[in-house]
Amino acid sequence: MSDLISIIMSTYNEKEEWVSKSIVSMLNQTYSNFEFIIILDNPENQELKKILYDYSEVDSRVRIVINQENLGLVRSLNIALGYCTGSYIARMDADDISHENRLQLQKEYLENEDVDLVFSRVIMINEDGKEMGQTNNQELSHSQVKEKLEAVNMSFHPTWLVKKEVYDKLDGYREIAYCEDYDFSLRALSYGYRIGKLNENLLFYRVRESSISRSYSLEQFINSRGLLKLYKKGQLDTASVFNSRVLKQVTPKEKEKFREADIDFFKGINFLKNNMKFKGVKMIVVSSLKSKYYFVKNMNYLHYKSKDLKISKNRK
Repeated sequence: MSDLISIIMSTYNEKEEWVSKSIVSMLNQTYSNFEFIIILDNPENQELKKILYDYSEVDSRVRIVINQENLGLVRSLNIALGYCTGSYIARMDADDISHENRLQLQKEYLENEDVDLVFSRVIMINEDGKEMGQTNNQELSHSQVKEKLEAVNMSFHPTWLVKKEVYDKLDGYREIAYCEDYDFSLRALSYGYRIGKLNENLLFYRVRESSISRSYSLEQFINSRGLLKLYKKGQLDTASVFNSRVLKQVTPKEKEKFREADIDFFKGINFLKNNMKFKGVKMIVVSSLKSKYYFVKNMNYLHYKSKDLKISKNRK
């Protein structure tokens, strides 16, 4: 009999249409031996509650857990982990859509390449489902992923497939604000676990204007840099102390400058993609000058892209 995969997902106030598409995309997987554990983190959301229970009634693989109060993503995921009985655990978000052969391809890659965690490329879509672009077209070995993760968080959390033993060893996620996935990745590396990237677009990743990553992008950046410093010093166990200082460090003015710089940066990237090099470089420079934090982020980005070029050259 094939190995059981546990899929974990938390939902709060996503649109009913998005949640339905997300669930259906998992129920229609070509790899069918799975359990789907869905946490509703908003017990007052009666519409979502009805949708979730409707799916559980027609498919016995779906298990619904209702939190008594809003606990947030990290605690909800850890609750879901407590219900998992599979050998592998897949992450899913309630507003994304998985390709039908996602689980099958990821499980095959994980086993054939001898890694403990695998993620994939994604196609980014907006709130209306329109495609906005896709992530880097590269398959990365463990050593290449490790090198890149030691520069920036570059894996998409909703695409993860992980051996359950990794979650057990790391005791799930930690409450590291806006960076629980990066914290988990770095801790996995520090324990010697192997991470690989599959060069397949296996998820439609929805980019939302009101998402946590957009609303708290500066806090996320500061915490990610802090985590990386602790990882390199072998002191990730002190991350909770660092995490408690972040909100005190960030002012509303700095947040706004960082958000404006982020908009300018992506305008520059779009100009470069359309072969408008002068405008592209100009906007990226402008973004660096708007925020001291974004200047550091752009330097990190250049460092990250240099690793891309190194990998590409080694393959020729």
